[in-house]
Amino acid sequence: MKTRSSKLLTPVLAALGIVAAVAFYQLNHSGGLAEAAFAQGAPKAAPDFALKDVTGKVYHLSDYRGKVVMLNFWATWCPPCNKEIPEFGELQKEYGAQGLQFLGIALDEEGMAKIQPWLAKHAVTYPILLPDPKVTSAYGDMPSIPVTFVIDRKGLIRSSFVGMRQKSAVEDLFKPLLLETASAGQ
Repeated sequence: MKTRSSKLLTPVLAALGIVAAVAFYQLNHSGGLAEAAFAQGAPKAAPDFALKDVTGKVYHLSDYRGKVVMLNFWATWCPPCNKEIPEFGELQKEYGAQGLQFLGIALDEEGMAKIQPWLAKHAVTYPILLPDPKVTSAYGDMPSIPVTFVIDRKGLIRSSFVGMRQKSAVEDLFKPLLLETASAGQ
């Protein structure tokens, strides 16, 4: 005879399995809310911003017009974010001279108190900016992170993705844009 607890265990395990499968899919596939937002229609202008880094230096997205920008929303507590940042740094080093620029926006609620010590322990080769709710809101709902927007030389969002991607898949997104000029037609 089955006990009451064993009758409850089966649906609970099934639910946990479904949650795990969804999480695994999101981390390993390109689909996602941010990506779907730009999958249809013409590219949209990336919202400009003025954000500070931990030293107080102000960065404007518009300062990077003419470059391909990989704008990454992340947090110090996010394992996939921590895994992709060194790979983004390698890509920045390899393709920076060709016009690629990574920018990170750390979404930690604690702001500089959390981000500055994290940066002291991790060598990041591109600017990491402090969060601003207005900027985050301008880029849309982000129910999970990391979220990365691929912005062309004209400042248009050409694609985006939720979750981590293999380094080669990230390269496949920006390399064609490096071949375009800022004045080229869409």
